[in-house]
Amino acid sequence: MAKFSSQISVSTTAPAVETNFTPQLLIPCEAPYRDESRHHFPCIHAIKARRAAPDVRLVEEFEKAISTAQKVWIIDKHLFSADGPKPDHSRRIKKVVDWFYTENIQTVKILTGHHDSQKEIEKDFEDLKQLVTEDRAKLAPPITIALSFALRDADCIHDRFAIIDNELWHFGATVGGFHRDVNAVSRGWNAQTHDAVQFFDTAWKMANDNGRK
Repeated sequence: MAKFSSQISVSTTAPAVETNFTPQLLIPCEAPYRDESRHHFPCIHAIKARRAAPDVRLVEEFEKAISTAQKVWIIDKHLFSADGPKPDHSRRIKKVVDWFYTENIQTVKILTGHHDSQKEIEKDFEDLKQLVTEDRAKLAPPITIALSFALRDADCIHDRFAIIDNELWHFGATVGGFHRDVNAVSRGWNAQTHDAVQFFDTAWKMANDNGRK
């Protein structure tokens, strides 16, 4: 992942944007089964290995895509909520925030649900914004971060989605692949072609307008 170095000089030239997408089905799985299972449904051994893992393996393709992205939008009611009998929400929050310590990111927009740690999450993203701003060259584009915890006020949305630049991702469980049960990820869809950008704007407005009532 393109993380910051101690002495970073960020180019103001925008990277080439991929416009010809190839749809793919990805299945999050643990390391021993990654090569055989990530594009296929898992065998019983892969299922058991993932359920027993203390920290499940995320969708590497998703993290890699974020590492070079300029824009990332996410809709996921439970993005910052860890699962399991003893969930550690702080670790989940840190992992999500760490996705965006990259050289090219300019826009982060996350629509999620109510969280008891909302103030902590907002502070972590404010720290991210400050660090990115300080480390970038003076003429480099600034980073814009928008967080909304009002998704429960747009209760017509069930699935989870992400837009990375102009690529639409669809998640059967938590964005990024945090869930330990069998779940699938679909990528490679043109966000503009499928009206995903318009939908995201509609969901954002619906959630926040309802939340102010």
